[in-house]
Amino acid sequence: MTDKIHYIITRVKNSKYIRPAYHVAFWILVACFYFFMFNWNSAFREATIIFSAGLLPVAILLTYFFNHFLVPRYLWKKRYELFLLYSFFTLLTGVWLSLLIVFYALIYILNNKAIIDPSVLRPELQVISLNFIVFFAIAVKQIKRAFFIQQEKNELERKKLNTELKLKEAELKLLKAQIHPHFLFNTLNNLYGLTIEKSDEAPGLVLRLSDILDYILYRCNEQKVLLFDEILNLKNYIEIEKLRYSEKLSITTDFPQETNNLQIAPLLLLPFVENAFKHGVSHNPGTANISCSLKTRHTSMVFKIENSKNPAKSHIKNLSKGIGLSNVKKRLELLYPQKYKLEIDEKETTFSVTLALELAE
Repeated sequence: MTDKIHYIITRVKNSKYIRPAYHVAFWILVACFYFFMFNWNSAFREATIIFSAGLLPVAILLTYFFNHFLVPRYLWKKRYELFLLYSFFTLLTGVWLSLLIVFYALIYILNNKAIIDPSVLRPELQVISLNFIVFFAIAVKQIKRAFFIQQEKNELERKKLNTELKLKEAELKLLKAQIHPHFLFNTLNNLYGLTIEKSDEAPGLVLRLSDILDYILYRCNEQKVLLFDEILNLKNYIEIEKLRYSEKLSITTDFPQETNNLQIAPLLLLPFVENAFKHGVSHNPGTANISCSLKTRHTSMVFKIENSKNPAKSHIKNLSKGIGLSNVKKRLELLYPQKYKLEIDEKETTFSVTLALELAE
């Protein structure tokens, strides 16, 4: 039953006759308004119909002339001087025409009483009533137009936001796809080196690599993961790299034991750690230093990592413009707009990154 009523209402709204019906109903109401207004306290009851019949067609002509010619051609195009000028002459013509119609109708019907009795003609009431209806009809038209323009604007804005959201989701998938192969390639290289050396640390590395792969392949498909799991993944990665660079690496870490169910975008912090090992350790002929810390407070987080670098290779590549960091910047802008602060400090012998981030529980 409800569906049937909804179907009937939709058909009525979409009917080509509904708009003319609105106009006819409006002018019937105007005719009633004129009748009751002129009939109120009138000494000549028979003149009421004459006033209503004389003013109504003039009001209709003026209204449609304004709404379909003067307003679209001059007011909407901000040609205000011409609009005011033409409006003045149009209203003046309308008033003159309505007075003329009523005047001669009264002379014909009331046997010249209109000429000798101004109370019958009532010109001031004719002018006020005519202009009131015309201005009211114009106002209704403009309000209706403004309403539909705002609706169209809201609809376009909604479509724009949906399109932007889809583009963001596609870009995030692309960025995550770039992270996975890059990380796996580096880790497998580490494992390859340990197996060639027949290191006793290889089995432990395989277990850590298994945990990392489980994290990347299964848990990273979600938009957000627990910060605790992200930290655990960083620890596994750091332990793998410590095995690889044990003799030339000095590293200190400071991670929280409890993160209160805070959530973060997956693999957001890993590129910073990868960057520290890639440029701070592998390119350093001596002992490389890395310090990594993460602090939480309520729903905010501050992650900082600093690594030493080889001064002789400082001119070769600007670390702050690497592919990994560039991808992270894009992800931050897409996922945490106005909710993050990223500071990159590149000096002659050190490179540091500080990320302050508002997280969700």
